[in-house]
Parts: sequence; C-alpha cells; structure tokens
Amino acid sequence: MMEELDDQKPMQGVDEYWAMVVRRKWWILGPLFFGWLLVFASAWVIPAKYASESVVLVEPPKVPKGLVTPNVEVDLADRVQSMSTQILSRTRLLNLIEKFHLYPSYANSPDDQVEKMRDDVKFELVEAPSTKPNQELIAFKLAYKAPDPVIAQKVNGALTSFFVDENVRASQEQSEATTLFLDSQVKVLAQTLADEEAKVRAYEAQHDGSLPQQLQSNIQILTGIQSQLQAAQTSHERALQQQSYLSSLQKQYETMGDSADVPSSLDNQLESARAQLADLQARYTDDHPDIRKLKETIAGLEKLKKNMGAEAKEKLDTNTASPEQVKAMTPLVQLQSQIKVNKMELQTSTEQMQRLEQAGQMYQARLNATPAVEAEMSDMLRDFGNMKKEYVDLLGKKQESSLATNLERQQQGAQFRVIDPPSLPDKPSFPDRFKFSLAAIAAGLALAVLFGFGSEVLDDRIRNEQALNEAVSLPVLVEIPPLPTPAEIRAARWRPWLAVAATVAVIIVLPSGVAYVYFWG
Repeated sequence: MMEELDDQKPMQGVDEYWAMVVRRKWWILGPLFFGWLLVFASAWVIPAKYASESVVLVEPPKVPKGLVTPNVEVDLADRVQSMSTQILSRTRLLNLIEKFHLYPSYANSPDDQVEKMRDDVKFELVEAPSTKPNQELIAFKLAYKAPDPVIAQKVNGALTSFFVDENVRASQEQSEATTLFLDSQVKVLAQTLADEEAKVRAYEAQHDGSLPQQLQSNIQILTGIQSQLQAAQTSHERALQQQSYLSSLQKQYETMGDSADVPSSLDNQLESARAQLADLQARYTDDHPDIRKLKETIAGLEKLKKNMGAEAKEKLDTNTASPEQVKAMTPLVQLQSQIKVNKMELQTSTEQMQRLEQAGQMYQARLNATPAVEAEMSDMLRDFGNMKKEYVDLLGKKQESSLATNLERQQQGAQFRVIDPPSLPDKPSFPDRFKFSLAAIAAGLALAVLFGFGSEVLDDRIRNEQALNEAVSLPVLVEIPPLPTPAEIRAARWRPWLAVAATVAVIIVLPSGVAYVYFWG
C-alpha cells in the first residue's frame, strides 16, 4: 500500500526539495563531513613515497659521420630499452636492495623485493616530434619511489649511473667486437690472398716462356731464329754447291794427273763460266736461280785461283819452302784443303740448322701454348683481382672501424649526459594529498546525496494535507496542531543554530583542508 502511495507522488517543487534538505540536514552534513574526513585522513595515514627524478640527454657523436663512420648501427631507443632490461635484472636490483637496505618488510622473499623495486622504478623515453614513423630519441627520464626522499635520490643516482656507464661499456664492446671481427676477416682473407698469389707464381714458373706477357718477345725471338735459319740454309746450299764444284774439279785433276796444268784449267773454267753467264744474262734477269748459281761458281773459282796464286807467291818470295811444302803448294793439295774446309762448313751449317730448328720448334710450341695459358691465367688473375679488391675494401672497413673504436674509447661517440641529476623530493609523489583532498570532497558529497535522499526515500510518512489528499480520497475534517513539551520547545530554540554552526563548520573546514594541502601539504 505504501509503495503504491510512493509511486503516486508527483514531482516536488524547489520549496519541497529545500524542505527535504532541511529535514535531512544531519543525514547530509554527517556523511559529507565524515566521508571527507575519512578520505582526507587516509592521505596522511597511508605511507608516503617520494619520487626522485632524473633526465638523461642522448648526445649525438661529437665527430661528424663524414669524418669517422660509426661501426655500430644501433637504434638508441632499442639500446635504452635493452639497457633498462639489463639494469633492472634480478642481480643488480638485489645488490641495490642490499646496499641501501630497501624493503625490509620483504626481507624473507628476495623475489618480492625485486618485483616491488621494479614497480617503483619508472622509465620514460623522450622523443623529438617528427612526421617520420621512427622518431629520434633525444632523452629519457628515470624515476624511483621510496619512503625516504634521501634513499630515493641515492637509488635513482645509482640507476642513472648504471645507464651512463652501461652505455659507455656497451658502445665500446660492440665497437671493439666489430673491429675484432673485421680484423680476423682481414687476416683470413690475407692468408687466402697469399695462397692464391703463390698459386699464380707457381703457375707462371711452371709455364715460363708461354706466358701472355712473353708473347711479343717470343714472336721476335722466333722471327730472329727463322731469319738465322734461312741464312744458315742459304750458307748450307752455297757450301753444297761449293762441294759439288770442288768434287768435280778434284776428279778433273786426278784425271789430268799433272798439277802443272791446274792454273790453265782454272782459267779455262772461268772463261767458260763467264761466257755461260753472259749468255744467261742475255735471256734472264739477275734473280734467276741459274744465274745466281753460276755467279757463285765463278766467285768460288776466282777465290780458289787467288788463294793458290797468293800462297805460291809467298812461298817463292820467302824462299823458305821445304820440299814437302813445295809439294803441298801443288793445286791438287790446295784443292783437297779447300774440300776439307768445305766439309767443315757443311758440318757447321748442318749443326746450326738443327739447333735453330729445335729452338724454333720450342718457341713455336710456346706460342701455340700461349692461348691456353692466357685463358687459365685470365681466370686465375680475375679471381685473384676480385679477391684483392675484396681485401682492399675489407682492409679499408677495418681501418674505419678502428677509428670508430678509438672514438668510442675516447667517449666521442653517442653518449648519455645527465642534464637533470636525481632530485631530492620535498613532497611525496604518493599519496597526492591535494588530489586526495579533492577526492575527499567528492566522496563526502556522494555520501551526503546517498544518505540524504536515501533516508527520504525510505521514509514513508505523510507530512502535509496535500500529501494526505494525494494518498487517500477522503476530506480532511480537523487538524490537530503540534503540542510540544517544554523540553522540545527549548531544543527547538538551539537546534537550528546547531545546524547552522555545523553547516558553517563543514563549509569552512573542507575548503580549508584543501587549501592547507595545496600550500603546505
């Protein structure tokens, strides 16, 4: 029945709402004050934590990349994240916890201490604004929370030092590792290059004479050998003709049996040969083989006649010839000596031709082998050249890497510089008492609304004639006025003032608490 009556109540006006506030003033003031007091006092009861913050600037290399190329390409943001993982490792955090006596309440559980410290460490990257997908890291912030501001500052200082030192160590180690790797590769390639060069030299020594660079000299030598061979062949042919002539002349001398007629026979042969030469020259040119052969025969006869005459004259003038010498001066003996000389010339020319033919065959074989040797040499030299180029390039990279390593050792590369050292906090970062004071007011207002309107809704009493008429369809016949007792009359005198005083106190205390926290909390 009463629920139906409550549902049938119309919307009330401002006066009715004000009357309801006045009527439920203690349900509103009480929860408002005590709700505010509870939250506000918790900000002073909860253990405070002080956050020490530091800012580390990421400085670019001091030497331009155009002068010294870095040998380690690492994204600074990735490096910082990697270092944060290393620095927040269990071993390092336990060392800090033991050094500064942190988290004594978790002394029996090192894992809980590590997890608690990781929760208290805050790490934030600061990147330069850019339209590119990969923004450039310019700095990072590091914060640590602790119950004691001095401890917070010391621990943050240790963590910041870890970052700076770890960056220097990591940069040097990575740079030195790159240089050592390149140095080992240079040594391996140098040994391979030396082995390949030894192979090339051994191949050149094995095919000495058939090398491509010896082609022109071989051609010149072969041409010279061919010229010498042609000259030797010509001389040999001339000696053969001389041999034929001397043999025929010897037969004539032996047939005649008288050496005294030798000079006249020579003269007759000369005249006959000259007449024959004149006849041939009338019909052929001087380059004709018969004319050339006849000229050589005439020259041989003239030489023989001259030698025989000169030797005989010399012996007669000196008058020192013995009978054996006089006998040796006969034309037949002279002819026999010429035949011996001619045989020696033939033997010498034959040996010379054989020697020249062998030499020509050797150099011809070298020329024939040169194309194959050149092809193999081209492959070997191409591989050797490529390997040498690779060695030179790798050696240059190794030298550049050494410069970059020296740069890192002198701490001239990308470095971390502390621009804001760990601060000594003067206010706790948690709880934020100003925010707690505002939250306390909000909590008090929420409780006041909840209790004030909740009590009104739960109260089903009829308080005026209008409410009665709305509740029942009966006319009001009589109204009984309030009949207060003397005690109620006395209480009614001071109760409004008490409510006003409580209201004024709440209105003063709540803003005063917020102001105190804002300026001195």
